[in-house]
Amino acid sequence: MCDVTPTIKARDDVDGCGCLECRNIETTTTNRTVLDALVWSVRLFQSYPSILVFAGVVILVNRLLETDIITVLPMPVIGVVEAVTAFAFIISIRAYIGTIVAGELTGNPITRREGLRRSIARTPALVGVILLVVFSVMTMPFFVSAPLILLIGVLPGTPVEMVGFPVAAAVGGIVFAVPLLFLLFKFWFAPEACVIGQYGPLKSLRVSWRITTHYRRKFMLIAVIAIGSAVSLYLPTVLPQPETGLTFVYPVLSMISSSVGELLSIVWASAYAHIYVQGILS
Repeated sequence: MCDVTPTIKARDDVDGCGCLECRNIETTTTNRTVLDALVWSVRLFQSYPSILVFAGVVILVNRLLETDIITVLPMPVIGVVEAVTAFAFIISIRAYIGTIVAGELTGNPITRREGLRRSIARTPALVGVILLVVFSVMTMPFFVSAPLILLIGVLPGTPVEMVGFPVAAAVGGIVFAVPLLFLLFKFWFAPEACVIGQYGPLKSLRVSWRITTHYRRKFMLIAVIAIGSAVSLYLPTVLPQPETGLTFVYPVLSMISSSVGELLSIVWASAYAHIYVQGILS
């Protein structure tokens, strides 16, 4: 069956005219701020309750995995359930939301079946994107830190003896963390490029790199909002103890906090898809 869901690519990758009018995209789409995109995303879920149903099922399974109820199942089964729910939440839901966002922004609303069909069809390419990102963020810190390791090998004594353990640990952490976070930032829109733009894995990484270059401030703002909301949801679930430090309080409160945080991540996924469309059209 023909795929009727919209595909939004860069102007250079479009056959024919790539202007907004020919793509049926309004100028208000490209002019929305981050906060406008977040408000738009919340309204989107009112029109597509299937998003919340899809996410709700995954969140419910996640909460069950944190209870003693799931322990009646064999460990291999639990492992499979955890892998499936993680895949669904990280990849499938984000792909589904991206497809719906593309339909709404192009004035071509899609059905639940069409959204699921595109998500499933793009799953192999999405897996390729995730593998490339994981490979990049795992190997790049090693290459960046290699000169430092070689320098340490030729210096007399050990870094801990020379500068002290806290300084050595801080330097080592920065050397590994900075390139890792940088690559995660640059490749953040690769899933949207793969699903909405139907790019291949390598091309999706290049497109994401370009978008985060032009929309650096906008993406950083939404990242700060997302991190801030996550921290504000996590902190009430712990209380400081003079002797033992932070300790978790009521399990129910922790479960509610986790569920709300995961629901908010769905809003961020919609905003990411919206920013991808803005970035690819610029």
